[in-house]
Amino acid sequence: MKFDVLGRISNMGLPDGKLAILYSVYEAVSNSVHAIEAKFGENAASRGEITVKVDTDGENLIEKISITDNGTGFTPGNLEAFDTSDSRFKEAIGGKGVGRLIWVKVFRSISVSSSYQDAGEKRSIHFDFVPQDEDSIQNIKSDPEFQLDHGSTVTLHNVRTSENEKVRRISFLRDLALHFFSYFMAGSMPSIWVEYNGDRSDLSEFIKGKIEPATTVTVSFEVEGKTSELTMSHMYVDSTISTELKNSILLTAHHRLVGDPVSIERKYALRELEGRKAYVGLVSGDFLNERVDQERLSFRLTSGQSDAMHSALLESAAEFLSDHIGKLQSQQKVTVQSLLVEHPQLVAQVKNIDSYVSRLSPGMDEEQIGENLFTLLYRDERKISRKIREYDEIESLDDEAKSEAEKVLERVSDQAKHRLAELVVKRRQVLRLARSFLRYRNDGEDAYHYEKAIHDLICPMGEMLTDEDYSRHNLWIVDDLLAYYQFFASDKQVRVLAKDSDSQKEPDLVFFNPLGFRREGTNDPVVLVEFKRPGDERPSKDPVDQVLEYIEKLTSKTVRDINGDVVSEIRKDTPFECYVVCDLTEGTRKILSRSLAAHETPDGEGYFGFAPNHKAAIHVISYKKMLRDAELRNEVFFRKLGLLRTA
Repeated sequence: MKFDVLGRISNMGLPDGKLAILYSVYEAVSNSVHAIEAKFGENAASRGEITVKVDTDGENLIEKISITDNGTGFTPGNLEAFDTSDSRFKEAIGGKGVGRLIWVKVFRSISVSSSYQDAGEKRSIHFDFVPQDEDSIQNIKSDPEFQLDHGSTVTLHNVRTSENEKVRRISFLRDLALHFFSYFMAGSMPSIWVEYNGDRSDLSEFIKGKIEPATTVTVSFEVEGKTSELTMSHMYVDSTISTELKNSILLTAHHRLVGDPVSIERKYALRELEGRKAYVGLVSGDFLNERVDQERLSFRLTSGQSDAMHSALLESAAEFLSDHIGKLQSQQKVTVQSLLVEHPQLVAQVKNIDSYVSRLSPGMDEEQIGENLFTLLYRDERKISRKIREYDEIESLDDEAKSEAEKVLERVSDQAKHRLAELVVKRRQVLRLARSFLRYRNDGEDAYHYEKAIHDLICPMGEMLTDEDYSRHNLWIVDDLLAYYQFFASDKQVRVLAKDSDSQKEPDLVFFNPLGFRREGTNDPVVLVEFKRPGDERPSKDPVDQVLEYIEKLTSKTVRDINGDVVSEIRKDTPFECYVVCDLTEGTRKILSRSLAAHETPDGEGYFGFAPNHKAAIHVISYKKMLRDAELRNEVFFRKLGLLRTA
């Protein structure tokens, strides 16, 4: 069988660009580590030395990379294995025999110089590696001028244009730290120096200065009745050690990182760790060694194995991070409590806050928790709806079905109660906003907001609305009954409402047909609401006279809705209910005391009276009283529902 190296490379899942350059270095350094281990055995870490020399041009593009070690060198056996694709020469230590093929993908020129001991004599060899040719070992020389003091140097140069990318010195350090981190943690990493354009750095010192002592545990998990074990080292590191390394779980095989680190940063909100710390979980074991693919980019795992393993690793990481997670869950508990107060309809989804929070991902923020609660509410409502439809289709219920139906009814009632509470909470928020509109502004211009601000909050100005527009207004602030009128107009001229009128007067609010239905031939009351400017010390006109004038313009007129249909026939005996909302300043009180609404209310925050010629009951209330009474009416709901008050 003939062997097409370029075809083999094309079929492999090899990276490209910067990552391909780094993987070329990883492979060369790993070969050097193996050569050092073969030469020094247990003393490899203390006696081994590797230098990665990087030369770049003025734009930081790679010109040449050389990797030098003091290992065994290219003995005849090593050379034969090097020249054999998929060699099993280093199978016992995890060698796949294909890693060096990535060099060909990235570099046009690859050369090797090596010295080694053979039968007690020191020998040397230099050659070019051209794996795409049948004779891949070319230009062999053994002249003493190529002899090294020890070990080997692999030189990778003449980068293919399509693969070359800028790589900085700190990037090399961080990426090498990531890839060989497990060697360092195992205490088996030789001295590795990175020499970048003459600037020399010790990789061991770089890593050592950025990690804290590790906690190592055994993690067990079961798949299809078979138990597997892994070793997991948990540690805190300086957050600047490596972008990919920090806040991640590293899966390794034969001390080498496989695939990308598994980030758990968002899951456990690890950016919030104190003191610039980050988390690293290092995982190793025979289970992974036996399942790594030939490119060392992933593991051959079934979905069941992968799920069980990752679940066990996350559980172990969570246990190590328990103090941090505990703080997060305390914050989440406060968030949940706040959401339940703000949205009482969600209360039914949280029977026990501590239990609910314990099931949340610690990294979930307020928005995500809110989404989760509303999703649970939606699912619960759908489930109830299905149950109700099922009972609807049954002609008669047996005792068991009746019992289940009663439980569903209880859940429906519970949800209804909390939906009412939700409405009350929203009303409280609207009242807060209304109070803010009535505060003294002190901005150097007008001391108070114009009445249109509070008017717009209660009901949009310049519109005609029906009872179907319930969500667009807050008429309940004035009186809950106003929300049940069939048709009302806001800041509309009388001539727009009554085509048989030419009056340009604009009542703030006027209501027709109470209780949401028309009763032809009856004399339903018409309601008028007039807002006066807050803080007005000297009203320009008597507000009682103003509403009586509106009545005069509406009397004997036919009111039509936006479609032209008759809404109300206003007769001379049609009763009117009139509300004037204003600040009861000294000037206003003086005017009212001389009007038809001269009777002061017991609380001193309003006046009332009756205009017999206009069939009009007149109520004058202060803004303070309007908001206070609205709050009290809604406070009753809170007490009846047994819910907590909001501040």
